[in-house]
Amino acid sequence: MADGRSPGGVAIALDADADAPTRARHAAAAALGTWPSDRRDSVLLVISELVTNAVRHGSCDRRDRVALTIRRRDDTTRIEVVDSRARGGRVEEIDRGDGVQRSGWGLPIVAQLTDRWGVERGPGRTCVWCEIDDL
Repeated sequence: MADGRSPGGVAIALDADADAPTRARHAAAAALGTWPSDRRDSVLLVISELVTNAVRHGSCDRRDRVALTIRRRDDTTRIEVVDSRARGGRVEEIDRGDGVQRSGWGLPIVAQLTDRWGVERGPGRTCVWCEIDDL
């Protein structure tokens, strides 16, 4: 894991494993320390969902990396999560026969808790980003 702090932000590279979302939340919590607790908790949930998706859907094995960047720009906070080996897969609902959806809630949560979000694909990488305007 590599950690870099820039003014008003964080840049961290994580191993693409099951602990990546936890490590991402811990790194982000320090950068968001002055935010109101309810807003900070929402952002940490968004980060957890994006990193989980990057590990689950974008990484081929444990040697892959996931990068988290948090930047302040004017009155907006931008969060980017990039996986290093995009498989180009899409999130699918998992039907276990009982009609209950147990997966696929990550991006709807991101859409609900942020002001804008999107996906940028390039050779060997996918970047999912979102922006949160100041209150």
